[in-house]
Amino acid sequence: MCGIVGYSIINSPKQNICALELGIKALSHRGPDNSGIWTNHDGSLGMAHSRLSILDLTKNSNQPMADENQDFILGFNGEIYNFIEIRADLKKLGYKFTTNSDTEVILKGYKAWNKDLFEKLRGMFAISIYDILNKEIILARDHSGQKPLYYSFNKNKNSFIFSSELKGMFNFELFSQSISYDSLSNLLNQGYCNGTSSIYKNIKKLNAGSYLIFDLSENQISISSFWSLKKILKNKKNKHITEEKLIKNLEDILLESIEMQFRSDVPVGMLLSGGVDSSLIVALASKIKGNLDTYTVRFSEYKKFDESYHARLIADHFKTNHLELEASKVEPSIFEELVTFFDEPIFDTSIIPTYMLSKMISQYCKVAIGGDGGDELFGGYPHYNKLLRIERNSKYFPHYLRYKIFNLLDLTLPIGIRGAKTLEFYGTNFVNEFPNISEFFKYKEQCRLFDKNFASNIKPVEAKKIKSVIFENIVETATFQDFNNYLREDILVKVDRASMANSLEIRSPFLDHKLIEFAFKEVPNYLKVDSVKRKILLKKLAKRHLPTKFDFSRKQGFSLPLRELINSEMWIEYIYSKIQSSDSSIFNHKYAYDLLKKQKSYYNNAERMAALLFFMIWVEKFNPLFESKN
Repeated sequence: MCGIVGYSIINSPKQNICALELGIKALSHRGPDNSGIWTNHDGSLGMAHSRLSILDLTKNSNQPMADENQDFILGFNGEIYNFIEIRADLKKLGYKFTTNSDTEVILKGYKAWNKDLFEKLRGMFAISIYDILNKEIILARDHSGQKPLYYSFNKNKNSFIFSSELKGMFNFELFSQSISYDSLSNLLNQGYCNGTSSIYKNIKKLNAGSYLIFDLSENQISISSFWSLKKILKNKKNKHITEEKLIKNLEDILLESIEMQFRSDVPVGMLLSGGVDSSLIVALASKIKGNLDTYTVRFSEYKKFDESYHARLIADHFKTNHLELEASKVEPSIFEELVTFFDEPIFDTSIIPTYMLSKMISQYCKVAIGGDGGDELFGGYPHYNKLLRIERNSKYFPHYLRYKIFNLLDLTLPIGIRGAKTLEFYGTNFVNEFPNISEFFKYKEQCRLFDKNFASNIKPVEAKKIKSVIFENIVETATFQDFNNYLREDILVKVDRASMANSLEIRSPFLDHKLIEFAFKEVPNYLKVDSVKRKILLKKLAKRHLPTKFDFSRKQGFSLPLRELINSEMWIEYIYSKIQSSDSSIFNHKYAYDLLKKQKSYYNNAERMAALLFFMIWVEKFNPLFESKN
């Protein structure tokens, strides 16, 4: 795993080379083993790379990597799991190799197949290629968006920059600290910046499954898709496959994915939460490799959140080398440490145990395999059951009536009151709308959250009218929505930043695009979710491999006893001090104090309080520019 930074800027070569050097230094946590910089003869083009050595540990595989004629320059972040198979195909075409790395496979694969290469890759990747012959810069991002890739383009200044993280771009003149108020409103509403927008106005994210071409001669960019889940679902043909055959196919694809993801020249560990997904991965991995190393988080002082018993059950059953991290003592100051690595904020407190676990694991291995993606592919979230029940019940009440009742209650109910989200679901017209699942601050609350002058810049985002493809079945719509949004912009961001902060690579067998296609094309929705059960097909497979004592009804994962922590004296004092020191021209201190006070009663505002705390610290750290729209 690595970090990349690059630019194409005609003017001020010395300044841009300096910005490049500072940018890659800021990403040194992503790849501490080597740092390399390439620039062309006049300094108008530059690329830098920080390397975490996983495959072919020799200096021959350092980056940026050039071909023998210096016609192509490559900077690559990620892992290509099927690089051995692709290399064999390239050898048949006459290509010779000097390394055992997946990097050289990408370089020569691009020479052989051009942009058609990207759809052949099975892995997680953010790729940058300078095609000197055709005067192009090419960026590509993996199918599900596991690896981040930001860019900025200014046609008037003939300038283009890109980076794995925002901080890699901070020192370029093209970078602006101006906040996008639309992205801010999405962040406050959903907990992350949606789609291809970033928190900053002039910085974009390359969409997953896409490649970008910057034409140096024409000074223009074009973006194309090489893989799209939307297209896969739109072109899906219903065909009957027996349940037994589906279970067999699922097992075969998952085993192949796990086996490929064990390819490494450094030690590989496994994340084990004790849930179905990670437990099944460990169970199948034990068939491929013996003497597995497994790791989990333990909250011994908070029994409700302590998954260590369930993880230990799996570890003992499969005789793994198991290590537990005690995480009961979580100090609120950890937010200040995390903000450094989350230079685009997300409101997901599970970043804390993920970060702590990554820090522990990195002492023992450079690569860990986890279970991310199983919920979105196979229907693991509780809101799927709820949506099915509400959709069924809603047929008996006209939408206009449900909508009126919801709007009336929405105006009167205080933030954090239990049951408010269920009421919102009932106000949704499921024919052409999809509700916002994980809401933090609605527009009315955003206006109270900030100073009046500041709040006037924010426009409302309709909570229940998120733009989405609407399919015939609510489960298909919900899993598609979560895969394209929550997984990509929250879960995968959390995992990437928390692991890379500790120079650790986390791999996800469920996110092999062959398995994604199987889950969405082949598995019928009734084998994912019904009004009561979840992950129906996946659990049928898991029951064939996991011990009989395993509890299949649990749904927890790497979560945090947040309500208990926020109500502790240490956390309350810390939050009060952060509210007090925050910029009163931005934040409404009275509202923030009131939110904390309400949390002590029956209101369910722990996640909102943590989100506000994180955002206050982020503003203090990065000092973004809030330009007035008025």
